[in-house]
Amino acid sequence: MTDTRLGRLMEAEMRDQPRVLAALADRFTRIGSEVAELFTRAGEGFVDSSDGGAARSNHAAAGDPAGVADSPVGVAEGPVGVAFLARGSSDNAALLGRYAVELQTGLPTCLVAPSIATAYGREPAGFRGWLLIALSQSGRTPEIVDLTGRYIAAGAKVVAVTNDPDSALARIADYTVALEAGPERAVPATKTVTAQMLAVLAIASGLGAGGMTQLEAAELPAAAADLLADGGAVERAAELLATVDRLAVVGRSACYPAALETALKLQETTGLMAHGFSSADFRHGPIAVTGPGAPALLLAGSGPADTDTLSLREPLSARYAPIVLAGTATEAPITWPALGNLGECLLATIRGQQLALAVARELGIDADHPTGLAKVTLTH
Repeated sequence: MTDTRLGRLMEAEMRDQPRVLAALADRFTRIGSEVAELFTRAGEGFVDSSDGGAARSNHAAAGDPAGVADSPVGVAEGPVGVAFLARGSSDNAALLGRYAVELQTGLPTCLVAPSIATAYGREPAGFRGWLLIALSQSGRTPEIVDLTGRYIAAGAKVVAVTNDPDSALARIADYTVALEAGPERAVPATKTVTAQMLAVLAIASGLGAGGMTQLEAAELPAAAADLLADGGAVERAAELLATVDRLAVVGRSACYPAALETALKLQETTGLMAHGFSSADFRHGPIAVTGPGAPALLLAGSGPADTDTLSLREPLSARYAPIVLAGTATEAPITWPALGNLGECLLATIRGQQLALAVARELGIDADHPTGLAKVTLTH
């Protein structure tokens, strides 16, 4: 029998996700609109929003020290490109944002490689007119704060996504989306990750038509609550995964960031050698890591790319690899509802959190305090 006292903080923070997501869903349209205003008011400050400090403009109050106010006022209608800056779990939320922006706008997007500047000394250039979305749960990671300042100097507008609206990152951004998730004390990030995911979908909604709507965002809290109340199939899957030492976690499109985040949660909570893959990349060689003692966890929602993930079952079976299926398919033992939008990434991520906690408990590990890890990782 597993010890449910282990990982109590992580479990409590997971169960807080419906509240956090509901508060963000209430601000969903406002966030998107105010991000869009950064480019219609180029060079101008704007009045702080009235949502209790949840989002605000900072450069006007700071005298715009980076000099980005030199750009023409009122000319731009949107960014010419979007860059995402993050590390760790925040990087997985950033990947979801990249999908959303590319899908809705067709704009060039990129995930910033921080070491290009911090290790190799190459300063960012050519980013005037771009939007940089900087994600850091604490807002204190030195390289994220440092790089954000460099992109501001290069002419980018900056939106910070952080749980601390008074952090160093928030203070230098043009606009801050505060997650308002409350304290998160367990080392594995849970409620701040899904909050970041919803925040980037809100940001993307302001950049182009056809993105998630506020009504669709409002469906997520109840869906999350239903999943969190349903752990039976997850616990049965955890019994299998607690007996192996390596695992492939596979998804595509909206489920790819969730696959990466699930693999990360399993790594940090259990020490399992879990690795996340796009189903397309998985076919290009990594499928060879699976076999009788090396299962695959398939995350497949209701999107057009998810059929590719489901089709992996035949080659995996031919390798005698155990398969754990989670998603919207009727035969999936671990389920989430078919929403038909990128919000399914959040639901897949919650299933991954549940699985990581359940495996840790099977192994007798306290997921709240993984050996050798700290809550805030101060990379430079």
